[in-house]
Amino acid sequence: MGRSTVPGGRIEAPLDFAARVRGREPVAFRHGLADEPELSFEAVTRLADELGADSVTSEAAVKPILVPDEAAVPGRVGQPSRLIADLERSESWLTLLNIEQSPRYRRLVDDELDALATRSGLRPRSWRIRSGFIFTSSPGSVTPAHFDIEHSLLLQLRGNRTLHFGDFTTADARASEIRRYWNGSFGRIADMPIPRGAFEVGPGDGVYIPPYTPHWLINSDAASLSLTLTFFDRSNDRESCVQVFDRRFGRLQPQARPRPASRPADEAKYLLVRVNRGLRSLGRTGVQRSGSR
Repeated sequence: MGRSTVPGGRIEAPLDFAARVRGREPVAFRHGLADEPELSFEAVTRLADELGADSVTSEAAVKPILVPDEAAVPGRVGQPSRLIADLERSESWLTLLNIEQSPRYRRLVDDELDALATRSGLRPRSWRIRSGFIFTSSPGSVTPAHFDIEHSLLLQLRGNRTLHFGDFTTADARASEIRRYWNGSFGRIADMPIPRGAFEVGPGDGVYIPPYTPHWLINSDAASLSLTLTFFDRSNDRESCVQVFDRRFGRLQPQARPRPASRPADEAKYLLVRVNRGLRSLGRTGVQRSGSR
């Protein structure tokens, strides 16, 4: 696989990465973050307590690939560091949400995304609403079938997992799942997608996961630690803004494919939601930075 040779950053994306993002096609890559001190189990344990209970969710490690709605809401845990420190026995699956709340992790998220965008011939500023998530999970853990609306970079740090990809069974099924997403499904899918491939990931492996792409993960017999970096570009930011607009007015009828950017009605919805988002941010005290959720 050809690699970019532009210095800076530790994500070695393929030379066709920009085309993969535009075409929303998964692709594997290598990265050099497995040895980053701030991403060791010890550092992540400290970060979990630093972020606090509102930014750490917990679930049982072993669960079905399909999880019903009533079981989809993650729980909160008062002292997540205890579960992380005992992952081999605690049978836990934890997520550290929006690690960019911490200034040192904010720098990590931005530095890696800026470098990757530059290497790929893209403008770093075009990757916005950036976030970082750290996942820790016990041996045998299952990440249920779901999709995300962001562009995602899964970076495996410790342990080994299998990342499976699938397709929605029909265009109507895709539209139904998007409606469920905005009604609180967390993107978890009700019906099994059609499998279309898998990646084996270990320390130093990464995979680009496109928006609205069903996927699920299964751990090996060792504890896992991974980092996911997410971002929006204009295509999926526009898509989600149109969905937000339609949901607010009770007309969420998402299409099976992203809508053309030239469609006047959708472009107006996109701009209105973007303006409203900016006005709400300006009205807050302690406004979050651009590039965080």
